[in-house]
Amino acid sequence: MESLFQYEIPYLHPLAVHFPLVLLLTAAGTATVWAVRGAAFWRRCTLLLTGLGMAGGLAAYWTGDDLYEGMEGTPIVEELVGLHEDLALYTLIVAALGLVTLAGLSVWLERRTTLERDPPDPLWARLVVAVLALAAGVLVALTAHAGSTMVWGVAP
Repeated sequence: MESLFQYEIPYLHPLAVHFPLVLLLTAAGTATVWAVRGAAFWRRCTLLLTGLGMAGGLAAYWTGDDLYEGMEGTPIVEELVGLHEDLALYTLIVAALGLVTLAGLSVWLERRTTLERDPPDPLWARLVVAVLALAAGVLVALTAHAGSTMVWGVAP
């Protein structure tokens, strides 16, 4: 165990990237359950996971430049870093759209819930959020694949 603390990790990016990957993929799962079941519990889970995933995505995005500067000139990095960065930006945009949409819907639905007795969340709202959450999940997975290829990829 003591040898673990003899080393340091000079870049935060490899630590930060795991949060949006796990959280946005889990949010896609809860959004899918919400789309099927319609229960407010799943909407609230999706809102929380999407918000945390978006925050983690911003941290990963902001720490990427430092790592790139340290790896600049590596052929596989030079080949894939543009694609990786573009996919990360698309992930953030779609996740932000999902978060804003879901937050707005949640305010409206929570207010409506106080006026009526436990109405089901409307199907159209659940489907819109599910599509955005699934798109963010696919994009974050593609971003992670491009990043992991830069680190672990080998030519056949």
